[in-house]
Parts: sequence; C-alpha cells; structure tokens
Amino acid sequence: MKDSNRDFQERWKEESRRMFDSSEAKKSFENVFDHDTSMALLKLKDREVIQKMYGTIESGKESVVFLADSPEGERLIVKIYMNRSGGFRDMYQYLRGDNRFRGVSKERRQVIEEWCKKEFKNLKKASKVLKCPEPISFRKNILVMEFIGEEYSPYPKLKDVNIENPKAGFQRVLNDIKKLWREEKLVHGDLSEYNIIIDSEGELTWIDFSQGVHTSHPEAENLLRRDVENVANFFVKQGAEVDVEKAYSSVLEG
Repeated sequence: MKDSNRDFQERWKEESRRMFDSSEAKKSFENVFDHDTSMALLKLKDREVIQKMYGTIESGKESVVFLADSPEGERLIVKIYMNRSGGFRDMYQYLRGDNRFRGVSKERRQVIEEWCKKEFKNLKKASKVLKCPEPISFRKNILVMEFIGEEYSPYPKLKDVNIENPKAGFQRVLNDIKKLWREEKLVHGDLSEYNIIIDSEGELTWIDFSQGVHTSHPEAENLLRRDVENVANFFVKQGAEVDVEKAYSSVLEG
C-alpha cells in the first residue's frame, strides 16, 4: 500500500505539472480535494477526456466547478463533488425516492458518487428536449460536461440580465418545464434564475441538474411546483403577470 501510494504521489507530481494551467489552479484543486479525487482526475486524463485544468469559476457547499480543456482544445466544465460534503444526507433522500437509483447505501462516498452519476443521467435525458450542457463523462465524484460561454467566461445567469419581454420569457421556460416533465418524465428540482443562463442571442440554457428526479419520485410534484413558483417569481419581478396555479396545472394536465 505504501509503495502504491508513493507511485501515485510521484505520478501526480509529474502529471499535475503538465495538467494545471498555473500553480494557483493546482493549489485551488489540492486545497479542496482529496487523494481519491486526484486519482479520478488522472483516470479522466488517461481516458483522454481532460487535458488541461484552469481555476475555479464557481464553488458551493457541495461542489466546485473548474474550467478545463479537452485534448482537442475544446473548453469543458469539470464539476467535482466534494467527498466531505455536508449535504450528503439530503442527497440520499433524493436518491432513495428515485427508482433509477435503488439500492444506494447511506455510505457517504457511494451517495456522492451516485449523485454525480445522477446529474450525468439527468443531463442526458434533458438534452433530448431542451438546451443544457452536453454531459461528456464522469468518474467517481467528477462530472465533465460542455462549457457554455465564450473564451474563459460563462454566459450570464438569468438573474443578471434585464428581460425585454418577461411574459414571453416565462412562457418559454414553462414550455421547457412541460417538455421535460411530459416527454422525459423528469423535473429539474432546483430551477430558478440562478440555474438558467442566457447567451448573446437570447437562447436559454438550463444548468445544475443534480437535484432532478423522475416523475415517479414521491416529491416530484412538490419539486415541480417549486420550480414553477421560482421561475414565476423571477419573471413577475421583471414585469410579467403570472397565474402560478394555472401554470403549474398546465404542466400536470398535459
């Protein structure tokens, strides 16, 4: 075991020198993540998924998001769920009620790895009916997906822009909520102006699908209502008139 760990340390020292864009980027990674995460990152490099890592572009209580490049030079997002995340109990509750993830134990590492896998699967399903980052690969607690932005900057979130036609904007988002629910049997579960980004052409992209659940989940309708209410509240503040109950019912009655 000691020899194996020594071999890893030697390889990590060599590979990370080439993988990270700067000493600051490497330090930001190593300050937050553990040995197993570093091993998973090297595995993704071996599989030619990731070539270069830049610094963080967003961090939260459960995960940290890095900018990266593929071997072909395509910009990527690398989302890493922290193995010591304090939110793993909430993660377990979402997983336990989703028929796609039966048999998940309460062991912290397994919960977090299944959570990462869940977001990958949710993105795959959602991409069939609406615009979201293309999921590329995952390993353990690391999810790799398409970068939505220009150069090194992601497009702004909906919360940071002024909406010219709030009524039409709400209807666009509601239509996507309907398509996701009816066609892919999925609810985002954490939808708001913080999890929708908008490009220079006004196209909307949904992000952060980790809380998404199948419509058979016992909390699915409650999560759907919360999504509708969150989005409605944002567009009402922008000037739209929205009947939340009517909007919510329109999704279920399809």
